[in-house]
Formats: sequence, C-alpha cells, structure tokens
Amino acid sequence: MEVHSLASGSSGNAYIILHQGRALLLDAGLSGKRTYAGLAAAGIDSASITAILVTHEHNDHIAGAGILSRRLGIPLYMTAGTWLAARDRLGIISEDKIHLISPGTAFVLNGLEVWALPVCHDALEPVNYIFDTGKCRAAVFTDTGCVTEAMVNTLSACNAMVLEANHDLKMLQQGPYPWSLKKRVASENGHLSNLQAARVLAWLAAKGKITQAHLGHLSAVNNSPEIAIAAVAQFLAAQGMDSEPVYHSLKVLPRHKPGPVLQVK
Repeated sequence: MEVHSLASGSSGNAYIILHQGRALLLDAGLSGKRTYAGLAAAGIDSASITAILVTHEHNDHIAGAGILSRRLGIPLYMTAGTWLAARDRLGIISEDKIHLISPGTAFVLNGLEVWALPVCHDALEPVNYIFDTGKCRAAVFTDTGCVTEAMVNTLSACNAMVLEANHDLKMLQQGPYPWSLKKRVASENGHLSNLQAARVLAWLAAKGKITQAHLGHLSAVNNSPEIAIAAVAQFLAAQGMDSEPVYHSLKVLPRHKPGPVLQVK
C-alpha cells in the first residue's frame, strides 16, 4: 500500500491510497485541473481511482469532489452529516454515486478494509480514515483539535500515518489572525499543534506499531516545515525515542504539490 499526498494544507487537501493497482482519492480539495496535475506529477493514472472518500465538508477538502466524481464516474463516500453540509456545493450527484457511512464502522474498497474514525473538528460529522490491507495499516489523521484515548488506541495498530502538525502555538498566539480565529484553531474542534502531534507520535511509538510518519496540513502563517519537524523530533528525542524508526522517517508534506510517499508493507 502507498499513501501519496497531492497537496496538504488549508489551500487544499488530496491524498491517494494506492493498493494492488487501484486507487482511492482521500479528500478532493483541489480543483480538477490541480488534481490532474498532481496525479501526473505523482505518476498515478486517474483511471485507477475507484472512489472518493470525504472527511468533512470544508472547502479545502471538497472543492473538486463533485467535479471529479462526475468526470471519472466514481462514487463519493462520506457521513450523512458531511453529505447534508456539503451537498449544495458538490453539484448534481446521482443517487447511486453517494455512499453514506457511519462513524466508527468499516467497509471494504479496493481490497482494503477502511475504517471511519470520528474526530473533533468544527464540522457536522467529521471522520478520518484508516486503511488495512490485512497485513499492515495506515492512517491519515488531520483536522482534529483533540486526540482521545479511543483515537490513539485505534491508531496504535497503524504502521504508518500522515499526522497533522498544523501550527506552532506561540506563532499562532502572536500572529496576525483575529482572536476568534486563533481561538478556533487552538480549540478542541480545531487543529493539532506541533506539540500535540509530537505527543501522539510518542505514545504510538511507545505503545503501538508506528514506524513511519509524515507531517501534514501545516499552516502557511503559523508554522513552517523546519519548525514543525524540529518540534516533533526534539520532543521524541527528549523521550529517548531518537533511535525509533518513526523518528528517522519524519518528513513534511508540501502544501501545494505532491510530497514524499509512504510505502506501507
């Protein structure tokens, strides 16, 4: 299984989960043109995409979802809450192309067991997704302001993940955002900070199966790739985890172009 990031950030999110020659598009927050350009840059044929999974209704996750569903003739998977909140912006989608899923349940696509993991975000019924080949698991864990015990227990079976490291808290507090937006980003229904991401990885490295992690959904204003990776690496080192495979795997996903690929075996 391979996890490709086409773009990761508040300007648009799109990931490809590739398994046995078939692909799932996880979020479609780019225009159709940008999505096709990202696929070409990543060497992925759009004809291999069999479905689009949507995490929640924010525009940086659904901007191209309706267009791509119609153009490729593929279904959309999302929770009922996300469908309710997003349907007016998705355009005309035939009934047979809408698959509603329940948070906390699993379904099968492309030979993968896909788990819908409930998260904490200011959306109607948001989820993240975990992908299981039967031999290994990978998760894309972003757009959540809290990490519960139930979440980390579920993530502990993952061998690899894309993990949100959205902001440096000090940069956010001292930055140009209005107070209301600062409060939203840092809230339990906002986004994970670098320190929160580091704590998640430390827990998973100590008690789970994690060996690879890429940091994603970085803020352009309140973070930088250098600050994010340094914060997470320093925290892991302080916990005596600088010899762990996940420490040496750390990379940052670009906001506007394809990034490094997670090879999950």
